[in-house]
Amino acid sequence: MKDTRRRILISDCDPELLMTLERVLEDNGFNTTTVCTTSETVRLLQGKGFDLALIADHPPELNCAAVLKGLHPGGTPIIALENRPRHPFAEPYLLSLGARKMVHKWDSSEVLRAVKDALAGRAVDKAKTAVAATAKLG
Repeated sequence: MKDTRRRILISDCDPELLMTLERVLEDNGFNTTTVCTTSETVRLLQGKGFDLALIADHPPELNCAAVLKGLHPGGTPIIALENRPRHPFAEPYLLSLGARKMVHKWDSSEVLRAVKDALAGRAVDKAKTAVAATAKLG
């Protein structure tokens, strides 16, 4: 029997976070794959086998901006994972590159809510608004 659960790629260099998000998402009915490098993240996303990707932004090990720049627009939706207090331009910048949203990676309820919203198509409007706001900054 074919597994019909939505496939989520989780990309972060912290093994504890990978296990935490994997458990939360799988407990909520998603299939997950975890990776910890920019190159592996891009390689897997080019295969088009995922419904959504959660990608941390921790240069140099993992860089969400580099992943977004390495992909074709309109591919797998991406949610950026942030660990520290957000720089005021971080989220608009990542959204302008194509991320759907930025969430705090250790807030598993925020991550789960963002995943469900993105898969339901509700994150698109916020991303479009942020891109327009970024263009005005510019």
